[in-house]
Amino acid sequence: MVTNNFFLQEETLTHLIKNSFDMIVLLNSEGIQHYVSQSCEKILGFRQDELINIQVIKDMIHPDDQEFVKAEFLAILKNKTTEGVQYRHKHKNGSWVYLETNGSNQLDNPAIKSIVLNVRDITERKITEQTHLDITKKLKELNAAKDKLFSIIGHDLRSPFNSIIGFSELLLDNYKNISNDELEQYLTIINTSSKSTLLLIDNLLKWAQSQTGKIIYKPEKINLSSTIRDLIETCANAKVKNISINYSQTQDLFVVTDINLITAVIRNLICNAIKFSHINKEIEIYTLKHSNTIEIIISDHGIGMSEHNKNKLFKPDSNFTTLGTNSEKGTGLGLLICKDFVQKLGGKIWVESEEGKGSDFKFTIPLLSDTNQEN
Repeated sequence: MVTNNFFLQEETLTHLIKNSFDMIVLLNSEGIQHYVSQSCEKILGFRQDELINIQVIKDMIHPDDQEFVKAEFLAILKNKTTEGVQYRHKHKNGSWVYLETNGSNQLDNPAIKSIVLNVRDITERKITEQTHLDITKKLKELNAAKDKLFSIIGHDLRSPFNSIIGFSELLLDNYKNISNDELEQYLTIINTSSKSTLLLIDNLLKWAQSQTGKIIYKPEKINLSSTIRDLIETCANAKVKNISINYSQTQDLFVVTDINLITAVIRNLICNAIKFSHINKEIEIYTLKHSNTIEIIISDHGIGMSEHNKNKLFKPDSNFTTLGTNSEKGTGLGLLICKDFVQKLGGKIWVESEEGKGSDFKFTIPLLSDTNQEN
């Protein structure tokens, strides 16, 4: 009767281990597995025999996790019990499974003589945690964008309107006594403020659309050289500071991209260069053809920026803005739009700058294949 109970208990135990949600692993002092419970196939896709007599840390653990897993194993060898160690283990299908392990040293136990690990699959939990982190990050970004929009609407959008209203009222009240030179000066200020305000409103609308996912990438074949030349012609604010904008590309360059997005990027970068350029200076625009991309460079000889300030650019929560060389105010919104739109175009954007010597804003877009290039 005792014998029958013993075999019944052993059979029950075998079935429990086989159908357990967890996995039991036994290792020797060298970290070689010599027993893995049958639930390994359900969790990792491997059969028992495929996981026996292997250096599990070296052969199965994700390379980025191997060092700390090795440290935990050495801690167990020092007769410490470890709990809640999380790492990634290779699945037979080539993916990575997140596991959580509790381990104890039973090498001195004559009945076990092993490092004993209780291993649990926590992949779904990790996916849920990451999803939660992604949502939290996105909500913070949206909240920062909302705060920035309200700040711009409440302050930066009011300022140019005050300028427009103020000078137009001055003209209305004194138009009979104003000289032609003063009239031209006031009208120039009104015109420049109006165009700057229109650009700001346009940027606000584009930024709001971008943050709510309403801007859709619509690629088409365009003449990039012609697009840049047309944009240069519309930069009236450059004339106020007597700044010349030079684009040296002589051969037409064709790309497949979204005309509206790339136009917004180039326009904002040119306006930014004008803002921080000194009077009577030049701005150069270059296009460089690489193997798979086109690089567009807007280079100014203005005030430049420090490394500290460079790191604040393209971040919605930094609220970093500085006055231009003619005390022009800004919001930083244009560069945020540039970053968003360049990413939608499939490229990247960055800045190279030195304080007192100017800045080069650079971005890339994918290149139309040479077989389809027009001469």
